[in-house]
Amino acid sequence: MKARKIYGKWVVLAILALTGCTKDFTEMNTPYNEGSVNSASIPALFNNVAASMIKDEDQTMYVALFWHAANQQAVQSKTANYLNYINSPWSNYYTSLKNYQQMMALINKNPNSGTFANVKNMAAILMAAKTLHMLDYYGDIPYSKAGVASTGADFYRPSYDKEADIYRSVLTGLQAAVNGLSTDATQTNIGSSDSFLGNDITAYRKFGNAILLRYAVRLYNKEQTLASGIITDIINNNKPLPNAQSLGALEKDNFGFWPAAVNVEVDYYYIFREASVSALRMGSNMWNQMSSTMANDGSGIFDPRCKIWFMTNNADKWVPAPQNLSVVDGGNPYPNDPVNSIVKKPVGSDPGNIFSAFNIYLATDNKYRPTLIISEADVHFLKAEIYQRGMGVSKNIVTAKAEYEAGVKASVDFWYYYTQKSPRWAGRVPTPPTATEMTTMLSNPKVLYNGANDNDALTKIATQAWIATTWQPAEAWAIVRRTGLVPRDATAAPSNIVRLPYPDDEQTNNGTNWTAVTGGADKTAQSAKKLYWMP
Repeated sequence: MKARKIYGKWVVLAILALTGCTKDFTEMNTPYNEGSVNSASIPALFNNVAASMIKDEDQTMYVALFWHAANQQAVQSKTANYLNYINSPWSNYYTSLKNYQQMMALINKNPNSGTFANVKNMAAILMAAKTLHMLDYYGDIPYSKAGVASTGADFYRPSYDKEADIYRSVLTGLQAAVNGLSTDATQTNIGSSDSFLGNDITAYRKFGNAILLRYAVRLYNKEQTLASGIITDIINNNKPLPNAQSLGALEKDNFGFWPAAVNVEVDYYYIFREASVSALRMGSNMWNQMSSTMANDGSGIFDPRCKIWFMTNNADKWVPAPQNLSVVDGGNPYPNDPVNSIVKKPVGSDPGNIFSAFNIYLATDNKYRPTLIISEADVHFLKAEIYQRGMGVSKNIVTAKAEYEAGVKASVDFWYYYTQKSPRWAGRVPTPPTATEMTTMLSNPKVLYNGANDNDALTKIATQAWIATTWQPAEAWAIVRRTGLVPRDATAAPSNIVRLPYPDDEQTNNGTNWTAVTGGADKTAQSAKKLYWMP
């Protein structure tokens, strides 16, 4: 039976209830947080996990920590305190883990549990991605005994597992889940109760393999045997990966939350417009990777993404904000009614706005701009590093260069495809770069690939991967922490924050285990402790 979709009102991506009629399911699903454990259904619990994929953290943390820590954008003088936002990913993850554990218990009790193998594997892929993301934030976390408090008092205050152990366990389980996906017609199709990928098995394989590749590269220096096995399996067996993005199906090779796919609107404009949050501007560190000169007429711009991501100041000039915040921009780059107005205030209307800001059409796009987890471009850059270093495959600098250039092109193409698809850009869609313009970009000394020089090649890969993740700030931060090769303004004080400290509730409600893992260290000391995969 085809899945039947019944959408209620989504409240800013809160945990929601969807209903599906797939084989055994004919009744309305009750949201888990509104009903008893016993009344929760498999489709509802699955979609609680699926919907949470794009709710990992308050986006204010992008400007409060990630963009600054990655030395990527200029966060002005009123930077928000990142400690105000560290609870969101923790709370989101453990709610999802509880829902996942409950869903698995219901499936295992079902007399037709064999027909739910795909559902279990898809859910396992989602939870693996979330768990790996959590480890990148916090390091050691409660895991093996977490999310099952309903089974007894012994699990009310779960102990913390070592991050190395969790990485190994999760990657092994993720590999099994991806390989276990089946197109067998007897498998339950959860359909519209999957708001992430709509039960698309091919897309799940691509997503799972992409996440596996990301973490195999991330952990390679610490877990070479495990990482090499994953890489060899995916590359040598030509397993599905994002590699064919198209205008018509961007979301099937660039995974994350796409508001239009679930017919919701999400307002992230506040992080761009409110000076009390960020006063975000285009940073000099990024500008130096996109323009050959400081010419404020934009004549030095060689990276086609620059004019999509950013815009001129209110004197209509391209002027980056110093990365070291030595000069503060107190003006307002946006009009009072940005959604229905022009691109920026008339030239000179606010002379206090002296630096280039984020493009208003991106900043105010609450209907189509995605929040990405992993993109096709990300995967090409991972493969470029794999071949340049010979990680799990033979070193091949020719293939490394091809993957590197494919990554640059995939990122550029993605953002031009995006403007063609987004209603916010209607009537002002920029012309995509020509083949000649792309060749010019790839030939620029700041981009040109030289595989014969390992250090230069790896620096170029890290830099372009870092640029491509401008709208994935948490991943940009991971690239910075792992490689140490991305551009950094020598005059900008580096951040010593390399992980998130644990939320206060852990010290209060799980004190014995919190003390065991932290040694009683304060937040400053916690956030300066390196993660397992960091050099």
